[in-house]
Amino acid sequence: METCSVQSGLSFEQAYVSTSHADNPQISETESMDAQAVGSLPVSVIIPAWNEEEMIGRCLASLAGSCFPANSFEVIVVDNGSTDRTLEIVHSFSSQLKLTILQHPGVSISALRNMGAAAAKGDVFAFLDADCSVPATWIENAVLHLASESAGVIGGNIDIPEDSRWVARAWFKVGYAPRNGEVTYVPSGNMLMRRSTFVRIGGFNESVKTSEDCELCFRAREGGFTVQEVSEMAVTHWRTPQTMLQFYRREVWHGANVAKVFFENFRAMTNVRAVAFAVYMLICCVGALAGFVFAVFLRQYVILGLTVGAMFAGPCFCSIRKMSSVHGKKFWFNLIPLTLLHMTWGFARAKSLVSFEIFYPRAAPQKN
Repeated sequence: METCSVQSGLSFEQAYVSTSHADNPQISETESMDAQAVGSLPVSVIIPAWNEEEMIGRCLASLAGSCFPANSFEVIVVDNGSTDRTLEIVHSFSSQLKLTILQHPGVSISALRNMGAAAAKGDVFAFLDADCSVPATWIENAVLHLASESAGVIGGNIDIPEDSRWVARAWFKVGYAPRNGEVTYVPSGNMLMRRSTFVRIGGFNESVKTSEDCELCFRAREGGFTVQEVSEMAVTHWRTPQTMLQFYRREVWHGANVAKVFFENFRAMTNVRAVAFAVYMLICCVGALAGFVFAVFLRQYVILGLTVGAMFAGPCFCSIRKMSSVHGKKFWFNLIPLTLLHMTWGFARAKSLVSFEIFYPRAAPQKN
């Protein structure tokens, strides 16, 4: 169970001084000297939502249990036109949280986050998805890592529910396990930065439907900011895909604007690996279709055999790269499921490449 560092009568400022160097070596001497300012640094948690009655209560309850002083952070829920009990559940937390509810139906998720930021009063912006719950020290740790005005963009990885099935375990625990340090991007469902950083970057790009996190982090790095993943900032994502079909649908959704972001930042090669793998799998699919025609009508099986083999070879290579530090039985035990997931990921992203919405994106209610 997560415990607060503010214990035994210690103020937040005192706890900050005593724990900043032991638990957070990245925090400098200059930052720790300004503990008084850090303790009073206001935070705005911004949550976009659309038909989240199953999840939003768990998310808000976790924030209500935060170690951070209740009067030092606000929660802004930006609703995208929910038709279920989402707003009713959000209103029920009015006595537990400093809560603001905004309603902006029919806009992109980037626009929802920007609208929340425009109404925010805090010096730290914490963007959180409605189907995530945070540990008790999440806000506290965010303030510690963002104490300096020069701090960049930080975020944490996704923790999966304890009863997760093999799909979630293979993808999020083996293939894309949490780590610490500088990364290309952090997910916008668990992304934090100073208000000043957000303003200098220019906020989220409302013209992209998905991959808005990758696009924003690209602009942050171009502007001289660091983008870091911090393992202690991880959140539990309750809607983690548990089946191959759920995983496929999720990746089709997330890949909708990957190509758009790539071509808009072509010289920087943003998303180049994701786009290249999607193109590779798309070529394999086209080749397999052509090979099937040759096999049926001409009894020639070479093209079909080569393309089907390539469909497995590419995902297998990606899996081996991700598991380079795994040895022995664990390697072989995880290689097959991770290869199947990389193949599914590739098919989903290939479908996104040929989606009509790449060229004519629509603003629509969105789930994360």
